[in-house]
This record gives sequence, structure tokens and C-alpha cells, in this order.
Amino acid sequence: MKIFLLLFLFISSFALAGEWNDKPVMCAKAEEIFYVINDKSEKISFEAKQFTKVRNKNGLSDIPAYIPLQVYMNKKTGTYTIVEYHPSYDTYCVISYGTEFKQFFSF
Repeated sequence: MKIFLLLFLFISSFALAGEWNDKPVMCAKAEEIFYVINDKSEKISFEAKQFTKVRNKNGLSDIPAYIPLQVYMNKKTGTYTIVEYHPSYDTYCVISYGTEFKQFFSF
């Protein structure tokens, strides 16, 4: 029993925790972002509202922003673009884009 208790204390003393990192993103006004999306003939595939970390004057805000997220894709070429909209800045940010988009299910 003592071995079990010691083992439990040893294992439970490790905490798993992620770490916030800065990822470069490209942000611009709607005209510039959607020019590129339209040039690639990508169409909106889905949209959602996301909770996301944002910066304030003191660094990373403790309160996440609740902002729109959209995924655009071209089924023929397999290209995609993931965009989030920041209404307080009236700015769109491309948080991911690439190729070989595969859809595994349909609604």
C-alpha cells in the first residue's frame, strides 16, 4: 500500500500545461484578403465563432475574444484559407492557408 501511495504522489505531481506562442499571421482589410481568396477561386466552406487569445496593452488578455472564423476552400485544387475577423479593428487575419485540403465528412 505504501508503494502504491508513493507511486500515486509521484505521478500526480507532474502537471501538463501548454504554452502560448506567437505565430505570425497576416492581417489586412477585407478588400486585400478577399482579393486573394477570390483569385484562388475558394468558396466559403464553413464558419463559426471562436474564442481566441488577443493582446491588450498589458500583453495577452486574460479574457479571450469571441470572433468570427471562416474556412474557404477550392475543392478542385485543394487549396484552403482560414480567416478570422476582428471587428474592433475591422481587420481580417489569415491564420492558415495551404494545399491538399481533404474533407472527411459532409453535413
